[in-house]
Amino acid sequence: MDIFEKCRDFTQARMAQAAGVYPYFLPLEDTEGTEVMIRGRRILMIGSNNYLGLTTDPRVREASIEAIRRYGTSCTGSRFLNGTLALHQ
Repeated sequence: MDIFEKCRDFTQARMAQAAGVYPYFLPLEDTEGTEVMIRGRRILMIGSNNYLGLTTDPRVREASIEAIRRYGTSCTGSRFLNGTLALHQ
């Protein structure tokens, strides 16, 4: 028996996608706040950690932009190996 035969034979996910009832990996057209737009419909996003809507707060967005200007987008490694930034403190 081929080790991957069971994986190839599993077709339920593809069948659900073809029927339009597969609820995973749907592209979000708009993600502002606690609502999202999927297939032209505005719906509540109950699966995110943005339940307070802070990701769209102008103050949070501006602070993020300033942090990227000062520190870049990454530390390129862990604090243990690359050091602690003032941002961490």
